[in-house]
Amino acid sequence: MANQRKGILSVPVQMVAGLVLGALFGMFVPAIATKLSFLSAMFAHAIKMVVMPLILLSVTVGTFRAGAQRGRLGRTAVLSIAFFVVATFVAAALGLGLNFLFHPGVGASMTETASMPKNLAGGVDWMQFVVDLIPANVVSALAAGNSVPVLVFGVLLGAALAAVQDKAGPLVAVLDSMLAALFKLTDWVVAFSPVAIFATLAGLLASKGTSALTPLLKLLGVAYLGMAILAILLTLIVKATGLSARAVVKHVSEPLILAFTTRSSEITFPLHLKKLTEMGVPQPIASTILPLSYIFNRDGAVLYTALAVGYLADVYHLTWNWPLVFTIVVLTTIMIDGAANVPSGAVVAITVILAAIGLPAEAVLLILGVDAFFDMGRTALNVYASTVATAFALRVSGEPLQPALERSDRSQALASLRGNA
Repeated sequence: MANQRKGILSVPVQMVAGLVLGALFGMFVPAIATKLSFLSAMFAHAIKMVVMPLILLSVTVGTFRAGAQRGRLGRTAVLSIAFFVVATFVAAALGLGLNFLFHPGVGASMTETASMPKNLAGGVDWMQFVVDLIPANVVSALAAGNSVPVLVFGVLLGAALAAVQDKAGPLVAVLDSMLAALFKLTDWVVAFSPVAIFATLAGLLASKGTSALTPLLKLLGVAYLGMAILAILLTLIVKATGLSARAVVKHVSEPLILAFTTRSSEITFPLHLKKLTEMGVPQPIASTILPLSYIFNRDGAVLYTALAVGYLADVYHLTWNWPLVFTIVVLTTIMIDGAANVPSGAVVAITVILAAIGLPAEAVLLILGVDAFFDMGRTALNVYASTVATAFALRVSGEPLQPALERSDRSQALASLRGNA
């Protein structure tokens, strides 16, 4: 590992350096910065090459290994889903509450900042959402990057292997070996991440420019304040599980930085799963709860959506009342999860909620042009929320942190996690 070699900066430090240099490059030499997008595109392709097979294999092997303790894993999954619902509702309420406190939309400009994405869905077809949970062709689902049906298939395959455990050994050994190889491949890809972070942020600031933020600076400030408050609440939950919040954050710092810069949970997932298993989280829990959390526990996106809808309601001088508040909170809680597999899902969720409260869908164009700057914080918060959800699942499962056998630095991480924050 880089952080073990004398004289070589650790990967998190390299990532931060890439972030800072990318920001400076994008602001001061934008003409060159815009030509570096191929570096971030290469990195994204490399991660996407890994992520879907990793979801399938990790969920399959994790479910198989949990076969001997089905009752415990089932209870853990149910309690984790309950945690997702509560955390999502709290995030929505916090976003709307901050809008009431600061009202960043009062007197705001009604100038459009972008155009609507092409072929934007008009909403979420819930019947089709349920049908699509079962993949008609798992290879097609893998190729299309549809994580929800791949997750379902992995759970079913793992459960079936557990049911024929006496015959499943050879195949599970192969899957386990492939999973280990994918983790090693993830290491190689992540080694390139500081360069990708540099190119991504340089391109973002070169194309958007900091001047684009000025009209929406108040909304941006309130959004990041809300994210900070929610991060503190999540940290208190980590402490309540008996883990050291400082050690947990330090251990997942790489996926957090990667999420903030690339604005993609999909890109972050392989590294995040690897870090949690290295931290000592049992594989059945990490492999089952983390993918579920990535899909159904997007607290940062929920907080921002509620805040954005409240902001646009103030821009259009909508009269506030309790039915309106209830509608926004409930629809935000539901829509973000339902739009998980829909292209431009966050935009679809906001437009559906806007239509439900009597505002034009085009109102989203007032904030869409600078959405990337909001997306950085909310994606990082989504990843942190998934870390906390996994810690919660570990706590309710009654499973101890498992000592890692492959690398000595894992046992050091284990010791630090058991320390005080």
